[in-house]
Amino acid sequence: MINPAGNPFPWLLLPVLLIQGMWVKHHTPKLPEAPGPAEGRYGASPLLRLTALGDSIIAGVGVAHTEQALPAQMAAALSRKSGRGVQWTRQGRNGARTRDLLQWDAGAHWREADILLVSNGLNDVTSLMAARPWLREKRALYTRLRQQAPQALIAQLGLPPLGHFPALPNPLRWVLGRRASAFDRHLEQLIAELPGVVYLPFRSQPDPSLFAEDGYHPGPEAVRIWAESLAESIVPLLHKGER
Repeated sequence: MINPAGNPFPWLLLPVLLIQGMWVKHHTPKLPEAPGPAEGRYGASPLLRLTALGDSIIAGVGVAHTEQALPAQMAAALSRKSGRGVQWTRQGRNGARTRDLLQWDAGAHWREADILLVSNGLNDVTSLMAARPWLREKRALYTRLRQQAPQALIAQLGLPPLGHFPALPNPLRWVLGRRASAFDRHLEQLIAELPGVVYLPFRSQPDPSLFAEDGYHPGPEAVRIWAESLAESIVPLLHKGER
């Protein structure tokens, strides 16, 4: 049989996967969203405006303060690499799925953004949502973002490799890792069809020592390294688009 992501599903493992899933849910530390301001600034004019939307990565789960979370770290890296000031704002929630982002209010920070950074999808993978309706939701999300911010560069983060998350035991880690990889390939193919939307893949294998206490979210140093890599990819696109 074929699972919703289009890959063979090991049905004989289902009882084990259910038990492991319940174990992970009840034994993995529940880390809070990072406290601190939802916006900030690095550098001086001329100014770029970065708005980050999405899940726990945007909300800062796994770090101690919003200044260590990906939106602020990426703003700092963008400012250093572009020589421009970067005003950042975040709108994130732990556990957010694509359907949630479609319901969020679009504030002025959406409309004024030069860069809309989107992080979501992993919660759709772990919810066992089928790939086809998820891709419809993703397309609808990009359409809405484009309507709200016609001139912005929409940058979608690729899905992290669940198959390397220390919090997940095997075979659950293997199954969810394959599923996340399949969803990520679908996402990359969708974005290739959409002008003004870029896909920022998660290519490197994560270092287990750089995870947060829960073994599921990146810790501060992992976020900093990730932000540097993302900024390296985005700065040439900004120059190309003359934002």
